[in-house]
Amino acid sequence: MGFLSKLLGIDDSSGVKKVITSPFNPKLEVQTKKGAHRYFEKISKLAHSDLCIELANVMSAKHNLMSSPSPLSKFSEKQEKIADLTEKAMLICFHKFGSEIVVNYSGADSTKLNELVNKIDEEIAQKNLNPNEHGEQMLYRLSQELTK
Repeated sequence: MGFLSKLLGIDDSSGVKKVITSPFNPKLEVQTKKGAHRYFEKISKLAHSDLCIELANVMSAKHNLMSSPSPLSKFSEKQEKIADLTEKAMLICFHKFGSEIVVNYSGADSTKLNELVNKIDEEIAQKNLNPNEHGEQMLYRLSQELTK
């Protein structure tokens, strides 16, 4: 990665801005309590547009992992990364909407929220938007659903 790419936060040669999470090569970051806390601190410092890009990148990385075949020997690693990305999406929701709204929607079971996030992401992905617009629309739709 060149100096300018690093400076601008561009993910390798793809031209996609990497805020925290790479949509093409995600790293495990939130599998521990300490890691989740660190990630939450990072997203708390992001401007709204960068948070939108981060959410889009998280969902893109999750989609990329789920839709690409992998050998059985890599299955466990792939599942860990998918779980990590799911947790990142949940942490973004907690950051953006607050724990009270998220818990009121999903209770103690994060499955309901995960299903909502995935459903909205699939619908918005059909529009083929840039990451900022994708994330912006996701947050808007999530806001509508979580505050009904």
